[in-house]
Amino acid sequence: MQRITLSADDLIAVSHERYHHPEPLVQRKMEVLWLKHHGLPHHDIARLAGVSRASVTRYLAQFLHGGLAAIRRFPFKGQRSRLDDHRASLEEHFRQHPPRSVREAQRAILEHTGIRRGLTQVRRFLVRVGLKPRKVAAVPVPPKATVEEHAREQRRFLGDELEPVMAEARAGRRDVYFVDASHFVYASFIGWVWCWVRLCIRAASGRKRYNVLGALHAVSHRLIRVANHSYINAVSVCDLLRSVAQAGVGRPITLVLDNARYQKCALVQDLAGSLGIQLLYLPSYSPNLNLIERVWKFVKKQCLASVQHGTYEEFTAAIDHCLKELATTHKKDMKSLLTHKFQMFDSVSMVAA
Repeated sequence: MQRITLSADDLIAVSHERYHHPEPLVQRKMEVLWLKHHGLPHHDIARLAGVSRASVTRYLAQFLHGGLAAIRRFPFKGQRSRLDDHRASLEEHFRQHPPRSVREAQRAILEHTGIRRGLTQVRRFLVRVGLKPRKVAAVPVPPKATVEEHAREQRRFLGDELEPVMAEARAGRRDVYFVDASHFVYASFIGWVWCWVRLCIRAASGRKRYNVLGALHAVSHRLIRVANHSYINAVSVCDLLRSVAQAGVGRPITLVLDNARYQKCALVQDLAGSLGIQLLYLPSYSPNLNLIERVWKFVKKQCLASVQHGTYEEFTAAIDHCLKELATTHKKDMKSLLTHKFQMFDSVSMVAA
């Protein structure tokens, strides 16, 4: 076959698409063209591109007769599925009734269309229409309120009460801390690991728990905390208030916290007043507006999920070590995790009852 010399424009296109074209077959064709342009013999081209010598000859003939357009052509379209004739109606059905498993989708397709398909074919059809398994999230809503009513109350609080003090904090005129307690039960935290066979983790016995009450600075991400092995109460909150006051540098201090009874009692409010600390209580059922909730989730994933701690002392030490490294080792993670963007639930899709 005659020598092939690519033009400057074709050379740029080939050098890019041999790596970045979405279709692997077209990538191999571009690789063959690239190697042929550099004068390699066909047996070397076939070895380097991972194709047969007959394929090399065929790809080069396609280029000579049709240029790059012929090389990019991908003629294999596959057999059309009978389910595609019912695609619109099935999509509408699955929007109203999301299947919990491929087997449930298989039954729904059979009842809706009368077409019986295997689980593999059903799974491919679900992927083809854009479905994929997603974990259902729980929307925190008070028992006697609707999702819309609760979302409106959260937006009112965010705009009228929380955002003004956050703006002062970002400007360096106020210290804002988000307060919450996490109760780390000495147990097995199941997570995901890459492995060849399913791994098991030994379950811890007993009901020991490590209680950490923390105050997270909204800007510097400094964490002030008190901890015990019994339970959190108003005395614990008072200890945290004193620690926050001691860490102050003369700026006004605001603590954003939930409506736990031990945080709203007279003892806590009187001490906060004497220390000059403003207490800003979140609306009920609003963990999405509390930044420190993200820290607790990060800690559980970072040092507890799929990790076996032989003793309770090792368990608490791992938590303390992770919390101490938030401002150093995990500083980059905290910067991306603790942004001042809060999730709202006024436009979420709800599972039908």
